[in-house]
Amino acid sequence: MKIRQGFVTNSSSTSFIISMKDDLDKEGFIKGIGVEGPSPISRIFEELYEAVEENKQDIMKYMKESRTAYGSVAEFLQEESYDEETIRIVEKLLAENRKVYYGKLSSSGYSAAEVYFCSESFLICEDDLYFNGKIGGW
Repeated sequence: MKIRQGFVTNSSSTSFIISMKDDLDKEGFIKGIGVEGPSPISRIFEELYEAVEENKQDIMKYMKESRTAYGSVAEFLQEESYDEETIRIVEKLLAENRKVYYGKLSSSGYSAAEVYFCSESFLICEDDLYFNGKIGGW
């Protein structure tokens, strides 16, 4: 029998999908979230943006580089356990030639914001910002 000594961790991750009407940048992201001007809470969302920026990848590129060959975005999202409404929205965003990104936030992330949002479900579905973090896994 092997006994592990030292720190043992159990990490989790939450997948996210994000798309902005304009290019994804910090200012647009913060505004899209609904935070205006400097405030104590704005730093949390700045850290969340940094985690998203670090962990996102164009969804089409992500699918292409995956070990599994997906026939469509719908097939990929179904495999990732997203619901039909999310699939419909993502297909619509892509049809509108918007950039759509996929990524994961981790409980072992570098910021408190990433760790917090990794353990929470969230959905922002506005004209300028679509941010879906409803899928989680332990």
